[in-house]
Amino acid sequence: MSDTAQEFANLKAMHAGAVLLKEGGQPVALLPGFGFTAGGQTLRMDLLLVPFAHSGYITRLFFERQIAGRGSNWNEHRVLERNWWAPSWNHVPATMRWTQMLTAHLRAVE
Repeated sequence: MSDTAQEFANLKAMHAGAVLLKEGGQPVALLPGFGFTAGGQTLRMDLLLVPFAHSGYITRLFFERQIAGRGSNWNEHRVLERNWWAPSWNHVPATMRWTQMLTAHLRAVE
């Protein structure tokens, strides 16, 4: 099993609805209806994990929408023919397991 396949399998074990897609020939993970906590509030929205360098960041986690009062310097991006939002949150290494990468990115909105 390739590293990408294993990383995606681990992510799918965490979120059964995960879908492996490609952006610019690179693997990305769509997490539809992902549940997480931000500012003590439980949220559910689509997330897109980009486990490679994108838009000046080492890795990225894109959110379906901005989260008011959480994260900083939100910017809109067009990825996979869809508009996504991402806060300024860098230095989450591409060497991490995808499940760890997801958790590290979610710290931006805790």
